[in-house]
Amino acid sequence: MEHLGRPVPIVAIAAVLATAACSTTQTAPQATAQAQPASAASAGVQAAQPAPASPSSPSSVEAGASSAVSGDILDEIALTRAAIQTRRQAIVTAVMDLTAPESQAFWPLYRDYRTDMAKVDDRLVNLIIVYAGNYDSLSDDMATKLLNDYLDIEKARLDIKSQYVPRFLGVLPATKVARFYHVDNKLDKKIQAELAAEIPLTR
Repeated sequence: MEHLGRPVPIVAIAAVLATAACSTTQTAPQATAQAQPASAASAGVQAAQPAPASPSSPSSVEAGASSAVSGDILDEIALTRAAIQTRRQAIVTAVMDLTAPESQAFWPLYRDYRTDMAKVDDRLVNLIIVYAGNYDSLSDDMATKLLNDYLDIEKARLDIKSQYVPRFLGVLPATKVARFYHVDNKLDKKIQAELAAEIPLTR
């Protein structure tokens, strides 16, 4: 794909996918082993497939997304997603400093959290792909649709974060829950900043 005289950033799209890569295919750190970055980084991770587009998306938007990327590009996104997710979990493992009982309770909940976030971030990736596919001929109607979808996605992301606070508080002290959200937010903001630098402004 190429728009505005330059290719659409596939790695940037993959980075967004990676922010919510499901951990269901990755083994959580063992409770008997204290959280170590190396163990998380070496854990086997299978590339998770992007979730289907939101059912509420118009058929024309879905068609634009499907025509904008090829199977090879989606494969590249999936591979990059898996690699970045491995590093992300290694960072979380290193900073959380969990006890064995805390680890047993935290990691299953963490995987649920990332799974729910994956659904939201897959919507964002689809939105970026549709934007790229319509960049040269973006209409006012499409721009309005994309803007509303983006705001819905951001609201869904915040809703998930809010919903999981009491669940994390049920298994960890408040200080460690705050630490987790702190590092999770830092990782998200870093990826979002890199993504924003790559996506051309609306014309």
